[in-house]
Amino acid sequence: MKAVKSFAFAVLSLLFPFTVYSADITEWLSISGSATGVYQWLDKSKGDFENKDRGSAVIDFNVSVKPYENGEFFLRASFAKGSGLKDINPFILSPNADDLFHDLKNINGHSRDHLLELWYSHNFEIQKEMSLKLTAGIIDSTAFIDDNAFAGDELGQFMNEALVHNPLANLPSYDAGVALEFDWDKFHLRVVGMRSKNENEDMDRRNYNWIGAQIGYKLESSLGEGNYRLYAYTTNKRFENWDADSYRSLKGVGVSFDQQLIKETLGAFFRAGWQDDGAKIDYNRMFSFGLNLNGSVWGRKDDEIGIGYAYLKSPSKNSDLSRSQAFESYVKFKLFSYKSLSSDITLDYQYIQDKTREEGTKAGHVYGVRFNLNF
Repeated sequence: MKAVKSFAFAVLSLLFPFTVYSADITEWLSISGSATGVYQWLDKSKGDFENKDRGSAVIDFNVSVKPYENGEFFLRASFAKGSGLKDINPFILSPNADDLFHDLKNINGHSRDHLLELWYSHNFEIQKEMSLKLTAGIIDSTAFIDDNAFAGDELGQFMNEALVHNPLANLPSYDAGVALEFDWDKFHLRVVGMRSKNENEDMDRRNYNWIGAQIGYKLESSLGEGNYRLYAYTTNKRFENWDADSYRSLKGVGVSFDQQLIKETLGAFFRAGWQDDGAKIDYNRMFSFGLNLNGSVWGRKDDEIGIGYAYLKSPSKNSDLSRSQAFESYVKFKLFSYKSLSSDITLDYQYIQDKTREEGTKAGHVYGVRFNLNF
């Protein structure tokens, strides 16, 4: 009965979530957002855990104010009902990378709920096809580092965290920071600095500084558009060491590629990453890849199919975990589109596996359905 009520809430929150306004209120003010309902079923394949099913519903609001040319104030807030499978997930990797109820309370250890981003950006036009953009405030580093056209949106593409972003990049979100973006024709350089907190509540030195940089190039060819990115990051010495009485820094490198194989029809993505295992971590190596098929193949260009696989290897210092892997496939159907309002439904399947050094293999299937209403 509880499962039925949760599912009903997820659906009703999409059908009657709020009064819908036009996205562009004035020339300088715009409001956008989405309502997302997710229901997932966990079916054990191997291991000591129970089959479970849970739902969640999230409403996101974005407010953009552009008081003058090249300047923008931005606010993003999120409200959620339920945490889905996150509270009972038996795996290291989360099957839903979205920010849910518990993620939106005391965000990153701060006495702040719901407010995710609040920043100001200014774009400086240097010359034709060359610009410099500065963003400062409460920001999300995933907006600048490790982006990917086919695997970077947990609301419209893959849901498993290993396929949304590279977990080894340790990308901080919703903390104070500064981002610098330099664009020159098809080349870009991005530098991000943020101050965040460790997840370990028992650590005395929880605050840490994170600095990341990414270079990228957009390639236009007969196949279509391709984007090739290389990034690196480092932190100061504020992370827990394998020796609990000392601290280490985290540092790593990664790549994120996406390339159209058949223009506007079929695309592919690839990620790979490495991080130093001096600090206490779950994984030190990873790779992921997959395909994206546009619905124009069957006459519905707003539909799509995604298939992805991720493999993550743990360092030998990790006495518990050996490796993890995740496979995910989804098919998304557009339900309707009217002016600034649109809706879609996604059917999702995941297979997640953790191999531990002592308890053996733990594996399970996750079946899911996701409803989106965007405005």
